[in-house]
Amino acid sequence: MKTCLILNPWAGRGAAGQRRPELEAALRAAGVDFDMVETHARGGATELTYQAMERGYGCVAAVGGDGTINEVVNGLLGGREQSGREAVLGIVPLGTGSDFVKALDGVEPNDLAGAARRLATGRIRSVDVGMITVESPAGAERRHFINGLGMGIDAQVAVESLKLTGLKGFAVYLMAIIRALATYKANVMTVRFDGNEVRRRLLFASVASGRSQGGGFLMTPEALIDDGLLDLCIVEKLRLDQIIRHLPKLMEGSHTKLREVTMGRARHVEVTCQSGIPVATDGEVVATAATRVCVDVLPGAVRLVV
Repeated sequence: MKTCLILNPWAGRGAAGQRRPELEAALRAAGVDFDMVETHARGGATELTYQAMERGYGCVAAVGGDGTINEVVNGLLGGREQSGREAVLGIVPLGTGSDFVKALDGVEPNDLAGAARRLATGRIRSVDVGMITVESPAGAERRHFINGLGMGIDAQVAVESLKLTGLKGFAVYLMAIIRALATYKANVMTVRFDGNEVRRRLLFASVASGRSQGGGFLMTPEALIDDGLLDLCIVEKLRLDQIIRHLPKLMEGSHTKLREVTMGRARHVEVTCQSGIPVATDGEVVATAATRVCVDVLPGAVRLVV
């Protein structure tokens, strides 16, 4: 199976681009039949995925972090919709957070030899995808996500992380959290999911297929990427001292027992907020003032090389 690797050279704060020669050597050693192209702008990996599908590649592999994977997933689903062509998703995890691959057994971020072996073996697993429609003053937009969707302060963290160019790894998320806490205002949000409703002043509402977001926070620790359901984590407004005290619980996944936290599972989710909220999919900012977000699960929509 011929593979087109789409490399985001800026992923991992530039580490992905620096490791290109090492990755190419690992792919050749594993016997992978491949070509590699680089993306140079936001959204570029989606367009490159369309082109790869038109050229008949059986596998399109994202080389980078969750944002790069997100763009390739949107390209795979968009290409299928437009042309009827099919391709499987490969992943070489070289991102800052690499949260999605934490749900895959035996997959380690930054392990080039392991990624090359997976692409050479070509074992396939179908995984779920979330589809969202976001309404904001800028208009309506539809996108897909493979790991997680943040609405509220977790999306504001994604906004802030884009401004931090001098840090790497978990330090990016930690500093972004500090900056988001200083600026974010919790607004009244209404969350409806499969017959349930929560209407409160919320810190955030997160919807996920994967377990981890934000560089290692176990937001939805019991989520499965192939169960045909989306997991929810809804957190009420908290004082700053409560946030600081509970943050370690979010990292270990024990926050689910807190009184201020509502967990759930659903096939369809609708979130509205009259004041507008930031929204991010797989760490990529989609809107900064969304008033309505609709989310649906697409079971087994992407075939993933594992």
